[in-house]
Amino acid sequence: MKGRKFYVDVMQDSAEVTGSFIPCIVKIDDQTIKFAVDCGMYQEKGYEEQNQNFPVIPENVEFVILTHNHVDHNGRLPYLVREGFRGRILTTEVTKRILGRALRDNAKVISDTSKRKNKQVLYDTQDVSNTMALVEGYGYNYPVRVNDNITVTFIPNGHLIGAACVLVQIHCPGESKDINLFFTGDYNSKNMFFKVPPVRKWITELPLTIVTESTYGNMDSSQIQKCFRKNILQALKQKKTIIIPVFSLGRAQEILYVLREMKHKYPSYFNEVPIYYDGKLSFYYTKKYFELMDEGLVHFYFHKKAFIPEDMKYVEIDEGACRDDIVKDWKCKIIVTTSGMGSYGPAQTYIPAFIGKPNALIHFTGYCAEGTFGHTLKAAPQGSIVEIGGSKTIKRAEVEYTNEFTAHAKADELLKFLKKFKNPQFIMVNHGESQTKDIFADRILQEVGVENVGILGREYFYRVDQNGFVKSLTSKFL
Repeated sequence: MKGRKFYVDVMQDSAEVTGSFIPCIVKIDDQTIKFAVDCGMYQEKGYEEQNQNFPVIPENVEFVILTHNHVDHNGRLPYLVREGFRGRILTTEVTKRILGRALRDNAKVISDTSKRKNKQVLYDTQDVSNTMALVEGYGYNYPVRVNDNITVTFIPNGHLIGAACVLVQIHCPGESKDINLFFTGDYNSKNMFFKVPPVRKWITELPLTIVTESTYGNMDSSQIQKCFRKNILQALKQKKTIIIPVFSLGRAQEILYVLREMKHKYPSYFNEVPIYYDGKLSFYYTKKYFELMDEGLVHFYFHKKAFIPEDMKYVEIDEGACRDDIVKDWKCKIIVTTSGMGSYGPAQTYIPAFIGKPNALIHFTGYCAEGTFGHTLKAAPQGSIVEIGGSKTIKRAEVEYTNEFTAHAKADELLKFLKKFKNPQFIMVNHGESQTKDIFADRILQEVGVENVGILGREYFYRVDQNGFVKSLTSKFL
């Protein structure tokens, strides 16, 4: 119908990896519908103040779609609610089951940090309760009609349990074609714990505008250097204390599984070496794995508790697992602890206690944002002075890092995934460091067969309709 308005403006609040928040403004004639995909916290140094700013007025947002349960994607939901959002929060049933505890834990971290810096809290536990009252959980591949014009479908994703890619279909009465938006979220085609089914054919054959992550968009899977097992065995041989910072959900459980496998394969290395597991939120998630398995909401490759190393002790819960005693003990041991970047949780106790000791290995297992303990320690030369937790010490411990366990697909895997879609009309790149997004955008143009690629999180946002890209606009038009 000539002269009608039917389009969507898509933007991204974050210019880097964390703080994922993608507002979408739908125009159907004189009607305006605003929704957002994810609402995460900034974790990079220099971006923290942006946690208090949204590019849209929260009370005008009709609904939020949450792709998965990581703080850089969900951490500002309670602040959105505090600032006036009263709409629906749509996610998978598994994510809904674990979201409340994650947000309460983050509220505690925010409270502690705010007191230390003498700043007002971003949100509190009451805001978390108000947020959870708005959350709705759905199964995979089940189209959810949000309103008369929009349908949302969650699609299986290997990033972690409960994670999803999201299809948003926008219908305009009188128009023969919908606007189909596909958001990858943080994506992985595989998972150590469960099988990831392919995207259903009816979706891959749709004309799509795709918003893809690009965390490892500058690296192919063949470039990943697997070193974790070798480094752990070497440290055990040298009778070192081994500290392994992990993310509470996904990475913690994967590392426990790997240690169990290694203990079975190399029993002599692990002989009389205690394994300690520390972090209340991580304990909660591990317990949830068992509960979700029992309820049939997740289906793993192995039986219940088969990823827990034998004789592993939960710190501050099991007898003989006191944190203070573990720190004082000079004997060889393995400590799996949160947080993954080292800046929060029990890692704040273990890292300062052992970074100055040459008989220690601190082995990071995932991305460390700028300004975190992990980033600081990785960048510091051996033997240099580092400041951690308000005190200075010499870096004498061995510090290693691996990205072999990353829950993100690498560039070649993302490209393979994008090629499964038969009619990509326009692709937008987000969730990556600035240079990485550029590199990955160039590869999409060269390898996927799409005419236009946009890069979100800069001075532009993008207008799309049923045929894909319409135009880019500068943020001054917001």
